[in-house]
Amino acid sequence: MKLLLIRHGEAVDAGPDITDGHRWLTARGRAETAVAGAHLRKHPPRAIATSPLVRAVQTAELIAALAPPDGPITVLPSLATGHVASITRYIESAGAHGPLALVGHEPTLSELVVALLKPPRWAGFEKSGVVALARHGGVWAFEWMFLARTATTVDRLPG
Repeated sequence: MKLLLIRHGEAVDAGPDITDGHRWLTARGRAETAVAGAHLRKHPPRAIATSPLVRAVQTAELIAALAPPDGPITVLPSLATGHVASITRYIESAGAHGPLALVGHEPTLSELVVALLKPPRWAGFEKSGVVALARHGGVWAFEWMFLARTATTVDRLPG
């Protein structure tokens, strides 16, 4: 099984008239997410699950437009609430066919990486960043990380 963990793109700040859940992507957030989506054409997801928050849904839609999945885009509330155990159960129920993309937020995505890989250190996700993990024989391993701001791929576990 393969996972593509994707942090949402840069979003407008929350304020008196904009709640956290309603924050949308900035122009920069859209542009960087488009760079990530173009990279994912080489690694298209089978399906996409996204947090229900606006900035994550917009990120998932941009990714799907540039690297169309074979399956659906679904909403997974635990990607917004930070329930790593629920996310892990979802991953297990998804099966092993093709990459599953999860679009979410920090610190939840980092907590998921730490739960799956148990790295000595984890630096976290950049906005519009993608981390690819693969499970072999029941053990999760880091494959690569794509940094949209610099359009570079990292092939070692950062720490």
